Amino acid sequence: MPAVTLLGDEGNYTGCNEMSKGKGKIVSAVIAMIFTASMLTACGWAGDTGSIKSGSELAVDCKTDEALAAFDKAQQGGGLAKYLAELERVAILRDAGRTAEADKALEAYLAQPEVQSSDPDEIESSIQKTVEKLREERRKKTGSATCP
Repeated sequence: MPAVTLLGDEGNYTGCNEMSKGKGKIVSAVIAMIFTASMLTACGWAGDTGSIKSGSELAVDCKTDEALAAFDKAQQGGGLAKYLAELERVAILRDAGRTAEADKALEAYLAQPEVQSSDPDEIESSIQKTVEKLREERRKKTGSATCP
């Protein structure tokens, strides 16, 4: 694995070694999805992981649309963060009860040539674990696992 270099204050990193450090439990679960989904071939540039962290924090605070906007920004930045954001989007939409949108987002993710060799059951399991961790974090912070 390449060395990791911090690039500015936005939380951008090169390489993959640093991705799971200091990004919180939700992002760590999403990172596990990426490992499971064999996305490490994109290891050269991690992308905008700061937007992923921000989006995850917004989701814990029940600010779903703001979280999705942060994931849009991460996707536009490319790199590994693009894939993290796509899967995090599915989990956040499911958490918010927006299942049709979540299904559409997952379908688009799975249709990408670079993830077609991934095991859909493992991806699904990882998404479910991400939703559980999101709700666990929200329960710790607010006393309720779900949004009003």
